[in-house]
Amino acid sequence: MKTRWLLLFGVGLAVILTLLAGQRPASGQEGEEDRNLVGTWNVTLQFPVCSPTCPCPGGIPNIPVHALQTYVRRGTIVEAPAGTLFRGPGLGSWTGEDDHDFVAHFKFFIFKSDGTPRGSEEVTDNIDVTGANTFTAAATFDLFDTAGNMLAQGCPINESATRF
Repeated sequence: MKTRWLLLFGVGLAVILTLLAGQRPASGQEGEEDRNLVGTWNVTLQFPVCSPTCPCPGGIPNIPVHALQTYVRRGTIVEAPAGTLFRGPGLGSWTGEDDHDFVAHFKFFIFKSDGTPRGSEEVTDNIDVTGANTFTAAATFDLFDTAGNMLAQGCPINESATRF
């Protein structure tokens, strides 16, 4: 019985330590060590150029478009748009360039107003984590039709984000 209790205690302690290892320490001071990307972010996107080859939401430059982006430890990104039924969630990966610069690449599918597939977009974000709770990004998107043919390449997006 004692051995069983010690085993249960050991497993419980291991689980707690594993969970705590992933937590960021609370700190009143922002330092370089706090400039990590892991977590969920409220992101505002703005498309500075609208053209037939680089369409932007609403057809008007710099309309704020909102999304949530979650950067998971070990390099996975999940992105959810706000307020549109014409595109799906984005899925992809990210890597660190140095202690506060990162590159993310993700893809999502886009749809026509009747719900049929229109194609997909692939986004590349060059992210600069500017503080413990902020980042900016210079991003581009490539637009593809349903057959995978590229329709537009390198369309610009400006991003700013705050930690959720």
